[in-house]
Amino acid sequence: MEGLDASSIVPLYKQLKDLILKEIKEGKLKPNQKIPTEQELSEKYQISRMTVRKALAQLVDEEVLAKKQGKGTFVQEPKIVEDLDNANSFTNLCKRNGKVPGGKTLKFVLEEPSDRDIRELQLEPKEQVIHIQRVRTADNIPVMLENLYFPGHLKDILTENLDDSSLYQILQEKYGLRDKDFIMEIEVSECNNYEASVLGIKNNSPLLLVRELIYDQYNHPLHRTKSLLRGDKIKYISSRLNTSEG
Repeated sequence: MEGLDASSIVPLYKQLKDLILKEIKEGKLKPNQKIPTEQELSEKYQISRMTVRKALAQLVDEEVLAKKQGKGTFVQEPKIVEDLDNANSFTNLCKRNGKVPGGKTLKFVLEEPSDRDIRELQLEPKEQVIHIQRVRTADNIPVMLENLYFPGHLKDILTENLDDSSLYQILQEKYGLRDKDFIMEIEVSECNNYEASVLGIKNNSPLLLVRELIYDQYNHPLHRTKSLLRGDKIKYISSRLNTSEG
């Protein structure tokens, strides 16, 4: 890192913060890399630990750095950001965040529906449900375990290869169906042994549980989803801007 200028009108903590940001931007400090301790930074730049602590605290608050109990402070890997006001397919989500989308189909079967399937998908009597389970990856890292449930009358999709493919693109190009409206619920969950093994994380790690009911362009239920997302890899945002006066 470069030096700090004690004669500058820019506060020392801000200079240190900017230096760290510059090192990250230039790739000298990489995601998940441990940075020097408060004591080491204090001695290197001849500044107080309080000054160092203030710079690091702001970077942690801004999610640039992350503190790990008993291990130190690390460069935070940028999370995939999904805008709740403009939610889209996983493929498009990855592309907007500069990631390469991928996936592997774990289950693709016709099965008996649950009460929830019958109610939300408005199934006909004795109609089955198509259950698709996929692990979704971003830059080859597992970030989501996705369960999709389609009405059984769409069983032709059982012939499709969904690995590393956009299901929405297939639905639109081959079946003339596109998503229009949706209802979404988000809550916190803990992964079990199976989910942990698929996502490559520790058992009982916190996850985001996202349920969606998707409607097609004809206002018919297209499918419902139950997705488990790694909270260390994905975050949701929503904004409300009131531009009216008074």
